Amino acid sequence: MQTVEQGIVENGTLDALLNTVTCGELCKSADPMLNKAGAKPKHPLCLDAELSVTEGCEALAANKISSAPVYDAEKGGFIGMLDYRDLVAFVLSVLHKVPRDAPAIDAEMEVTDIVKRALMNKTGVPIKLVSNLSRENPLVALPASATVRTAVEEFSKNHVHRLIVLEPDQGASHFAGILSQSTVAGLVASSVGKLAGSLNPKAKSIWPTGNKTLEDVGLVGKEVISVVSEDTVLEALYMMHEHKISSVAIVTREDGENDLIGSISMTDIKAILADRKGWRRLYETCYDFFASMRYEQGLEAGGDDRVPLYVVHPNTTLIATIEKLAATRAHRVWIVSGSSNLVGVASLSDIMPLLLT
Repeated sequence: MQTVEQGIVENGTLDALLNTVTCGELCKSADPMLNKAGAKPKHPLCLDAELSVTEGCEALAANKISSAPVYDAEKGGFIGMLDYRDLVAFVLSVLHKVPRDAPAIDAEMEVTDIVKRALMNKTGVPIKLVSNLSRENPLVALPASATVRTAVEEFSKNHVHRLIVLEPDQGASHFAGILSQSTVAGLVASSVGKLAGSLNPKAKSIWPTGNKTLEDVGLVGKEVISVVSEDTVLEALYMMHEHKISSVAIVTREDGENDLIGSISMTDIKAILADRKGWRRLYETCYDFFASMRYEQGLEAGGDDRVPLYVVHPNTTLIATIEKLAATRAHRVWIVSGSSNLVGVASLSDIMPLLLT
């Protein structure tokens, strides 16, 4: 079987590589356990539908992932994905912060049930009632034999960050793993970036679009959704929910410029759902919350900064941006001109369609 590393050398273009490597192969190559002698690959995480919201959030945080499929034993199958968008939608629903446009009766009853149960016990709502509450993370599955290009097309079309990979098993299919945008970014970085270039002099010509700057590909100058430091965390979550994005920048606005000073993402919801007192943090200012998260996670990491601000510039190339995203496992980097003037954002979701060009 052709290895991922061999693919780019033998096929000559990024498109050829994406059409050669399968989702199953990429999932396996991304599993660090496979690189250890005698080690078994880690079993892919799926969540029991009866877990509470708090338990679901803890599982995502403990495994350092932002979403996982939800399995309902009673129904005998997967019923959806749980991600931080759903948890944000849950928080906003409980606080009656999300306006709804005449949903179907069943949907209205479900949301009402969630709110009633949550008001009595915010930690006792099962994730089967919250999964897909945001309506922004559909469950998309691909066979392990599907090409990575097919996965990129699904990322772009369905606006999802992760796909379920299924392998055939005696006439049926079983859950083999999850393929993320980050894993695809890692493949591209290792095949076309500087490391690949040191091994293969032709790597730079494999994907001409990758040599264009962020300004060239249209990621500079678009409106960036942001909050000011005095806005509350609840307002930031509402902005993310309304605009269907997973992070907002925290800025100071002076002299017509937006100076980037921090950011809040949907994954920060874990700090709010961690305990009962966490709910009070919804009313902290965005900057205080960002600063406290930076401090607390730095302590947990033995002093390492685990809430950094990753930035690039308008003249940064697209492949250099992908390399940075792959190296940091971040989902987005902020584009700044000068030292801190925010002029754009480059997310993995922005980049996926560009891989097809």
